[in-house]
Amino acid sequence: MKASKLMALLFVAVLPLSVACKGTNDQAVTDDKDDTATQTTEQEIAGTNAPNDLNPVEAQTMVDDVTIGHKVGTDGMIAAADQGDDFAPGDPVYVTMKVGDAPAGSAVKIVWYGPGETKINEEEKTVTQGESYLTFEAANTSSWQKGDYRAEVWIGDEKVNQQEFNLTDKSEAGK
Repeated sequence: MKASKLMALLFVAVLPLSVACKGTNDQAVTDDKDDTATQTTEQEIAGTNAPNDLNPVEAQTMVDDVTIGHKVGTDGMIAAADQGDDFAPGDPVYVTMKVGDAPAGSAVKIVWYGPGETKINEEEKTVTQGESYLTFEAANTSSWQKGDYRAEVWIGDEKVNQQEFNLTDKSEAGK
């Protein structure tokens, strides 16, 4: 009787070890999740494996240093002296962002909103291999009325930034 109890205890003790130590096939495991958001949407995509559904934290790392201003340098950035959020009607409004950590083929969208939460325009660009910065421009603001505006930046289904600005009298613009 003691021998059968001892065998039973030994079986119970060894079973978990035999399952944990089973052989492996020594092949690399690939992650099938594609982190490239090839389209953008202004709504959260349900699920976690749907195309263009990005993790919010991961999306934040793909688009960085979003800046608004009056002029873009040859390096694709807005210099500190050219940054600002006051514009006169007719002035171009530039929004630049660093996209060096976004996979090539990722789509980035900017949505322009005006007074009264009116959607004015949207534009989408695709990150190309080796690209460091994207620039978006609201070039024809001459018909825009004075007031508060914002530009939302989207990658995949995640809003990663928002820049607020206003259109004001020419004497107040450029600040």
